[in-house]
Amino acid sequence: MLAGVVKASPSSPFRKPEALRLLVSDTSPYARKCRVLVREFGLSDTVEEVDAHPFKDGDVLLAANPLGRVPALIMDDGRALTESLLIGTYLAAQAGQPWTEDWDEWRLQTLGSGLIDLAVGRRVEMVRDEALYSEYWITRRERGIARALDQLEDEAGGLGEPLGFAGLTIAIALDYLDFRYPEAGWRKGRENLVTLHAFWSERDSFAVTSPPADG
Repeated sequence: MLAGVVKASPSSPFRKPEALRLLVSDTSPYARKCRVLVREFGLSDTVEEVDAHPFKDGDVLLAANPLGRVPALIMDDGRALTESLLIGTYLAAQAGQPWTEDWDEWRLQTLGSGLIDLAVGRRVEMVRDEALYSEYWITRRERGIARALDQLEDEAGGLGEPLGFAGLTIAIALDYLDFRYPEAGWRKGRENLVTLHAFWSERDSFAVTSPPADG
């Protein structure tokens, strides 16, 4: 559950910005976490989403994040925050929203994020030239995905209120599997994860940030 807010003060870097630019790609699950939070926290009038496909190495993205990855949040003083967890925490502070201090929830959020990492890594391997395929790395990531799903299924029932960063991260990971690795069949025998995914799927913030079918 979202609990424990980072409070802003006049001297805090977490001050109300005039404008923020969030660099995103509509197929990135990492950027999607931030896009959902913008909507959940009611910050759509403050945060402008800017498409910045990471494989195109655009000047705006590279100036904000030399790693060439999305998301990146450009603040009104020109500095940029990177990584979805940091950006999400910053957005929560701007909105005056409570944020989790439950270490167990952070642990599950991290596991969900790792599941995304494995799924993205598998996708990268799968779109290489066929001559460069590595069955070892594909199989290794698929096994890791299965193990992560099993552990999350065991623990998701104890997550409590799913409207939190852990629940969101896990739901986005599951949706990304549907998008890029549907043959994983993650729903079979995993009713807790099905319930969690269904909860988020019914929220407008989740629906409007779904990746395009032809992405």
